[in-house]
Amino acid sequence: MKRKIKVLLINSYSFEKIYDNWKNGINPSHYLMGKIELEESGEFQVDIHPHQKYKWLDTVGKLIKIPFLDQQVRALSKIKDYDLIYMPYPISISKLFTFFKFFGLLKVPVVGLAHQNFIYYKNKNSILNKVGVKHLRQIDAFAFFSKNLMLKTQEDLKYNQLEKDNKCFSVSWGADVDFYKNIETKRDQTEVLYAVCAGTADRDYDILIKAFENIPINLKIYCTPNTIPASTHLPPNVFIDTSWVPYDQLLEEYVNSSFIIIPLKEEIREKGNTYGLTVLLDAMAVGKPVLMTQHSFLDIDIQSEKIGLWVYDNTPEGWSKKLLQMVGGETDLDAMGKRAKQLHLEKYNIRNFANQMANVFKTVLSRRR
Repeated sequence: MKRKIKVLLINSYSFEKIYDNWKNGINPSHYLMGKIELEESGEFQVDIHPHQKYKWLDTVGKLIKIPFLDQQVRALSKIKDYDLIYMPYPISISKLFTFFKFFGLLKVPVVGLAHQNFIYYKNKNSILNKVGVKHLRQIDAFAFFSKNLMLKTQEDLKYNQLEKDNKCFSVSWGADVDFYKNIETKRDQTEVLYAVCAGTADRDYDILIKAFENIPINLKIYCTPNTIPASTHLPPNVFIDTSWVPYDQLLEEYVNSSFIIIPLKEEIREKGNTYGLTVLLDAMAVGKPVLMTQHSFLDIDIQSEKIGLWVYDNTPEGWSKKLLQMVGGETDLDAMGKRAKQLHLEKYNIRNFANQMANVFKTVLSRRR
């Protein structure tokens, strides 16, 4: 029997709890970034590295500017047992690894996912920027959720053509097909139509609230106390829930809504983050159209794919215009939803993503031989 490729999965938040939730049917498998599907292929053993054991080590790590020191020290102590290290959020959990890489003390390849901008410093000649570049260049390969993010990162990290070819891979993340396949609409036909908006990463709820003042459907916003809109005046058709809503309840709101809204703050549109992607994939998985702030760091063009509309004019007036287009009868929301579901089943799903990551891992390992 062919030996399985052993992968150590290291994350910046606890995957143990998410894994338990998946086993109990609470969370979809794509929250584990391909672990389940990679193992189901029979070619990989993907072990979740325990998130924290020695808190005092993390305290030391904060003092010496190495986050998650405990996790990294424990991982390095057993690294000889693994063929590859997989980091879904590499920027904060790789400093000790890249230090060892820089001095040639760590030969096991490190593969990171790239779904956010790694370099934020405006002055590219600053010491912090140079240290950040040196740190990230030690990672053996990145799998990018966005082609434009890949181009930006290649420039930021000063990759030459050989490094671009060998270190950079384009992948498509997607939702768990099995988890969503039995979810059906259960809306009371007498209930007033509504749209749903949820998420915590740089959402512009205030623009959306202003835009809904003259829109003939309701809006339900699900946020946290830390991301509550600043608006003091709410139109009568806008409802805000700042409590923690279990994922199954949020999904119920999604599937019974008319469409899902993802409003992003203007200043993050060109930063290089894939904000909004998780909710977009959820919407596709439940077969719902999307109205979303346009930004260039998503590979899914909702408008050309005919699964939603972009909002280019990120003002209350711009949002009102697009909202009226969504609800005014000129847009076939049912057709958009069906196309979104089909696109999820055919392309943007966790099985396809896991197959792509399997190819990335194999390619990286083959170059070491």
